[in-house]
Amino acid sequence: MKTKPLKILVYTLVALVLLTGGGYLGWRAYKSARQTRLVQQAREYLEQSEPRKALLNLQRALRHNNRDVEACRLMAQLAEAGRSPAALIWRSKVVELAPGSLDDRLALVQTAMAFRDLATATNALAGIDEAGRQSAAYHNIAGTVAATANQPLQAQAHFLEAAKLEPQNVVPQLNLAVVRLLGTNAQALAEARASLQTISANPTNASVRCQALRELAVDAMRHQQLDTALTLSGRLLQETNAVFRDRLLRLEVLHVMRSPELASTLTGFQHEASTNVGSISDLALWQIPKLGPSATLNWLHSLPPDLQTNLPVPLLVAECQAMIKDWKGLQATVDGQRWGDLEPTRYAYKSRSLREQYLSSAAKAEWELALKAANEQRTGLVMLLRLAAQWNWESEGEEILWLIVNRYPNEKWAVQALSQALIANGRTRPLLSLFSQELKRSPSDLSIKNNLAMTALLLEANELKPHDLAREVYEQAPTNASFASTYAFALHLQGKDADALKIMQSLTPRQLEDPSIAGYYGLILKATGEGEKAKAYLNWAFKGPLLPEERKLFERAKAGA
Repeated sequence: MKTKPLKILVYTLVALVLLTGGGYLGWRAYKSARQTRLVQQAREYLEQSEPRKALLNLQRALRHNNRDVEACRLMAQLAEAGRSPAALIWRSKVVELAPGSLDDRLALVQTAMAFRDLATATNALAGIDEAGRQSAAYHNIAGTVAATANQPLQAQAHFLEAAKLEPQNVVPQLNLAVVRLLGTNAQALAEARASLQTISANPTNASVRCQALRELAVDAMRHQQLDTALTLSGRLLQETNAVFRDRLLRLEVLHVMRSPELASTLTGFQHEASTNVGSISDLALWQIPKLGPSATLNWLHSLPPDLQTNLPVPLLVAECQAMIKDWKGLQATVDGQRWGDLEPTRYAYKSRSLREQYLSSAAKAEWELALKAANEQRTGLVMLLRLAAQWNWESEGEEILWLIVNRYPNEKWAVQALSQALIANGRTRPLLSLFSQELKRSPSDLSIKNNLAMTALLLEANELKPHDLAREVYEQAPTNASFASTYAFALHLQGKDADALKIMQSLTPRQLEDPSIAGYYGLILKATGEGEKAKAYLNWAFKGPLLPEERKLFERAKAGA
């Protein structure tokens, strides 16, 4: 009986320890060890091709610590394996958590390129420091981005630098040959093909050997050498390093040839793909433009039920239903699903299904949910922007661009896209607000200052002192044609037409024929008594986009008012 108080005392002391530093540190150590174990198990499950178990472990790990960089990397890998656009979200998250990591930035660029998101790829490249830009890995992927952006000279320069930095690495040589295949010089084409043929016979590097065969097959198709393409695609499928997308190349050749083998080959590949969501996505995206969304939808609905709920299969189903305008079917699909990281996209598809059924209020509510779900995700907003553009939802697209511009000021592409959208829709007043806001962020940017001066002149917003802005910009860069025309217009509005004409005549004939400049030259010619000459330039102005105020000015001048 005497031991009971002693036991109580011991338990009390233990409790006090747990409530103070010792217990807290022990609890933190336990949580850290558990976190490490969950991430390690997820990595092992990925290596064993058990994605569902890996996903469960990663979800648990991220619930405890949503800033675990390695867990986010593995989530990105998992999404990439399933061809899910969520990979972009996770790669962007990793870069946010480890902004100085070269490998993670390059991985984001590769993922962005896979999903045709050139803006994200370019932005990620721009964030690489000077040391990272000296690496062959940087030049290889920067060359790929340049090639995709139709900048072959820049792409070649990057690949040449990569080859210089790693002369034993055959990848830059392969990339250089691929870029040169897109040219028209016969000798350069022959040399590029010879280089790829040599690489395709490389006995030690199966990966580059396969890539060389792919590029040669694509080149053969481009030049209508279909028998050669058929032979090369067949060789590629015999390679142990061939991937499922190589089957799509084979299908493409058979489709272009209108081969009777296409149907049986497709059936075999459909059966092969039906156990892997990544392969399902690849094959569905090939089938949609070739066989049509209805046929693709029928195949997706024939898949095992457990796979039909795995992303990106529901997303593919939704896209097919939207393409065939099955709005009730689309609504049923998205109503019965939860898309995890792609919830903003699900809400967007539901909004569209309701809008097409003339349920405007409900559609607007779902769109608001989509924006709310993407609130803290730049990538999520970009995905919604792409859908808005695809569906010609101009006001929604403008709304998203404003969100990106305001929340992510480093996304300069968004400023350019928003200004283009506002110009196209004739929204001069919001355009003025945009330029005014951007000038506060970048007060030394002459282009923004010039744009603000021009829109303020058109709107007679004299409180912004547009005449002073125009003069300041011109004095700093007098050879810039756009800056010169803005200043000349400012002088014209002040009745100084002789000075305005002198500035415009300092430009080249080619610059004066640019639609964005020609109208202002026409105005000034008209004001200085050269009405006949002015007509041609005023007509040129209407070949480009015009703001309503510009259109009114030029039409008046043409009419002689």
